[in-house]
Amino acid sequence: MNLVWYRNDLRVAAHSPLQAALSESSERSSGPRALAVYCLCQGQWDRHQVAPLRRWYVLESVRELGEALARRGIDLHVLEADTFAAVPEVLARFAQEHGVTHLYCNREYPLNEKQRDKAVAERLRGQGVCLQGFDDGVLVPPAALRTGKGTPYTVFGAYKKRWDVWMADHHPVVTPAPPESDHRGNFVGAAVVDRALKSLSVPEALTQQWQSGEEAAWQQLDQFVEQSLEGYRRQRDFPNIAGTSGLSAALSAGTVSVASCYRAASQAMADAGSRDGAACWIGELAWRDFYRQIMAQFPRVSRGQAFRPETDLLQWDQDDERFTAWCEGRTGYPLVDAAMRQLVATGWMHNRLRMVTAMFLSKHLWLDWRRGEAFFMEHLMDGDFAANNGGWQWSASAGTDAVPYFRVFNPVRQSQRFDAQGRFIARWVPELNGLDSKQIHEPWKQPLLAPDYPPPIVPHAGVRERVTTAFKAAKTQFDQAQSMGSAMENNMGNSKKEKA
Repeated sequence: MNLVWYRNDLRVAAHSPLQAALSESSERSSGPRALAVYCLCQGQWDRHQVAPLRRWYVLESVRELGEALARRGIDLHVLEADTFAAVPEVLARFAQEHGVTHLYCNREYPLNEKQRDKAVAERLRGQGVCLQGFDDGVLVPPAALRTGKGTPYTVFGAYKKRWDVWMADHHPVVTPAPPESDHRGNFVGAAVVDRALKSLSVPEALTQQWQSGEEAAWQQLDQFVEQSLEGYRRQRDFPNIAGTSGLSAALSAGTVSVASCYRAASQAMADAGSRDGAACWIGELAWRDFYRQIMAQFPRVSRGQAFRPETDLLQWDQDDERFTAWCEGRTGYPLVDAAMRQLVATGWMHNRLRMVTAMFLSKHLWLDWRRGEAFFMEHLMDGDFAANNGGWQWSASAGTDAVPYFRVFNPVRQSQRFDAQGRFIARWVPELNGLDSKQIHEPWKQPLLAPDYPPPIVPHAGVRERVTTAFKAAKTQFDQAQSMGSAMENNMGNSKKEKA
């Protein structure tokens, strides 16, 4: 029996493990086409600070997946494992009970997931189960691209050039969903999903704003390509315009494949009017691959460590009141506050605003970026570990960035540039509705018109200088420690030679 192990790839189309399992099953026997499992690890969700709204999205997508597989004669079992540590034994028991000989799945790249998969592989091989992994979660496998020195790419610009060459030679094939079957399968995990959904505390008004599952994701992709892709480059940075794809949750949970998105954008390139927007969106798909290869090649970023190790020497402030003000949208900077309120209220935040708020926390408030990273994961419906971690480290200048610590966004200029009329701000910060399109960006200059809105929590003046000084000091300290370590190693080596 062939078994497909679903994780963050909750779909039937463009799914290599499912295609392989069905193809090879038809060659080996005339019995049931295949089985499928999804391991529900709610305890691991707790450890990974997964937002309730994201849990709802995933569970509802699992339900829709179970029904879609059933129409194709495939049973989907939902196995409860609590944490990743329990998964090997749970899968091994299931495999033994159902006579599984082959397991197919897509690879995942964060450290905990890789450790889980290694343990599963060792456990199932002991039972004679053959495993086959695929890389549908990315367009370019993490280990595929190397610099001339044979090392992973750490600068996106250089990575993107090689990524483009790879994609030109390896255009992804998007396989259709398997045909429906006369023999209907069963969604065996329905009761487990229902229990998990009932345990969530997510307002119904919030869930009604979003649509889960593969069918909705395809509709969203088609709508984006038809209506917004042409103007994507021009409009993507403006939070008051629906100028982005809105597919981040679908991509993260895998209700649509990244290959399907790439194919749609590539086809749009044939239209001269859409070419610029399509190329820009493809660049965002490359960023997604880039952060996944960083996650795969540098495990320390999965351990809460900075990609740039010298930045772990920075002495962050421990001001809980300022952190709470940031979380609640009370910093006195309208665009920052509007973005944070949008996140808490909807479970989503515009990408431009993710950079603005992250940079504000780490550089204006001088608070550890890891606190912000965790807060985002606790609220984002599209909370994707690689993208969230990569974005936070980039904003805090702790990650992969060719021009690091001296990048400091001015929140007022960002506001004036990307919400010039103040419409986005007015929607989420109603205390400022009485101000005009000029006053709304700097309400502290008209305090009598916005008496309920706080003054700026910190001044913008002097932030760049303070950040630059702190980062240079950390780098100097790190380099000195490295030099001392090298000197000690040399002395130890000389001592051994003398004794010899």
